[in-house]
Amino acid sequence: MSYGSLDGSGFGSRNPFSGPSTQGYQPLATQIDQNELQELFQITSGDIYRININVQSLERILRSLGTASDTQELRDRLHFTQQETNNTITSSTKSIRQLSEFVRGSSRQDRLQLDRLRSQLSDIIQRYGVVQKKIAEKSKSLLSADQKSIKSPRTPFSDIADDENIFNGGDEQWQSQKQTQDLTEFSEEDLDEIRQKEEAINQIESDMLDVNQIMKDLASIVYEQGDTIDSIEANIETASSHVESANRQLAKASQHQVSTAHPVPLLCAAGLLNGKLF
Repeated sequence: MSYGSLDGSGFGSRNPFSGPSTQGYQPLATQIDQNELQELFQITSGDIYRININVQSLERILRSLGTASDTQELRDRLHFTQQETNNTITSSTKSIRQLSEFVRGSSRQDRLQLDRLRSQLSDIIQRYGVVQKKIAEKSKSLLSADQKSIKSPRTPFSDIADDENIFNGGDEQWQSQKQTQDLTEFSEEDLDEIRQKEEAINQIESDMLDVNQIMKDLASIVYEQGDTIDSIEANIETASSHVESANRQLAKASQHQVSTAHPVPLLCAAGLLNGKLF
C-alpha cells in the first residue's frame, strides 16, 4: 500500500499547506487545512490496519513452517509481506511525526486522535517484532534439523555393514563408494532444498526491521507532543482551580452575609416589645 511521499515537502502528490509559502515561522497548525489533516489521519489509520492484517498473515505463515504447506510459494509470500510491512511501518511512523507537528495548538480532539493512533501503531509494531523473530528462529531450527539428517544418513543397521567391509580389508574402497553413494543420494533434491532454506533465512534476517529503533522514534514523538499537551492541561487545571477557589470565596461571603443579616430583625422586634412594656 503506497500513499506517496509523506515528508515535509508534501502530502502524497498534493500540497498539505494552504496558501503560498511565506518567510518566517508560523504555527504549523495554521499551515494545513482541516480537511487535509483529517485525510492524513485516515491514511495513517489505514496504514496501521494494513500492518495489522500483515502481522496476522505472518502469524499464519509461522504456523505453516515445517509442514506440508511450507513451499517456495509460502517463502515468497513471507518475503513480500515482510517488505510491505516494513515500508508501511516506515511511512506510518513518518505520518505520526508529521501529525504531531500539525496538531500543535489544534483541538483537543485532534490531539487525542493522534495519541490513539500512536498507541495502536506502537502495539502492532511490538507484535510484528515478536512474530518476525519467531519466524527467523523456527526457520533456523528447521534448517539445522535438515543439515543433521544429511550429515548422518546412516540407518540402524549400517554399522554392521561397515564393520564387515573394514574386516574384509575393503575399508578405503568402501569409504570411496559410500561417499559417492551419499553424494548421489543427497546432491540433487535434498541439497538443493537445503540451499533454498539457507537463502530464505538470509532473506528473512535481511528483512527484519529494527523494531527497537522504531519504538524509540515513537517514544520521542510522544515526549515532544506530551510537552505541549501537558502545558495545555496544566493551564486548564490552573484556571479550573482558580474558578473553584473563587466559587468557594463567593459561597463563604454569601453565608457570612446571611448570618449577619439575622440579628437585625431580632433587635427591631426586641425594641418594639420594650416600647410596649414601658
